[in-house]
Amino acid sequence: MEAFFGNWKLVSSENFDEYMRAKGFGEEHVQVGNIVKPVISIYQDGERVVVKLKTSFISSENSFVLGEEFDENIVGKLYRSVVNLEGGKLVQTQKWDDKTSFLTREIQDGKMILTMSYDDVVAVRTYDKIEI
Repeated sequence: MEAFFGNWKLVSSENFDEYMRAKGFGEEHVQVGNIVKPVISIYQDGERVVVKLKTSFISSENSFVLGEEFDENIVGKLYRSVVNLEGGKLVQTQKWDDKTSFLTREIQDGKMILTMSYDDVVAVRTYDKIEI
């Protein structure tokens, strides 16, 4: 788990626009999502894991206990999520309106790889660890 802790800046993104469209985000959010280079901070606060996302347009924060469901709000969309540590990967399941998407974070060669899937659409975002 500790390998995920720190600050991560987006360096590449594949198919993120199609992923956002598939999940029902409006074109304005899709366009902004493709322009911004978010910094994600992940750290432990007691038994909770905190994930902060910061861009020039929005900031958000979610905290959770591994294996326990929590409510998540992403630019106005509400999800019921759970995150588990499976084989060194953080695997998140998001549910809303009888729909399900999956987000998997893993560390490869010092980079954090975020693979997001919904229906048959898969997006991959790569982050470099940075110092703030």
